[in-house]
Amino acid sequence: MKIAIISDIHDQIENLYWVLDEIKERNIDYIFALGDYTSPYIIERLQVNKIPIHAVWGNCDGARQAMFIASQNENPNISFAKTEFATIEIENKKYFITHFPDLAEHAATTLEYDAVFHGHTHYKRNEKIGNTPIINPGKLAMYPNDEISFAIFDTETLDVEFIVK
Repeated sequence: MKIAIISDIHDQIENLYWVLDEIKERNIDYIFALGDYTSPYIIERLQVNKIPIHAVWGNCDGARQAMFIASQNENPNISFAKTEFATIEIENKKYFITHFPDLAEHAATTLEYDAVFHGHTHYKRNEKIGNTPIINPGKLAMYPNDEISFAIFDTETLDVEFIVK
């Protein structure tokens, strides 16, 4: 199974379109969205695809209520966490998602998760804490550099592929 990991969109709609096009070509089963969408229209665009999305909020998501409402269309495919993190169980594997690296690092040290994902820093990360992979997909925002990226996580091999624009 493959999971696309995206984070830190910051209203960059063209970069989001690029990601969604890439996802269509790669047999993705789920999307983990790690926050900083910024505006409701980003959520509306995420709704265009029908892949299930597990999402958390970031520190730049001030319009949360409007974004949540935008996620509740006829056939919602986005599930937002009620807190700053979520535990996702898929095919007897357990994943931790958050926007915040400190929460991710703490979760990884518990040894309870098959993998841990975070955003916020705008830099790609593929490390391990103990035996737990901890992954940051990079960002779709235009700062602090011009590298645009997301990640694909293979749940069978635990391999991470960074897709760079």
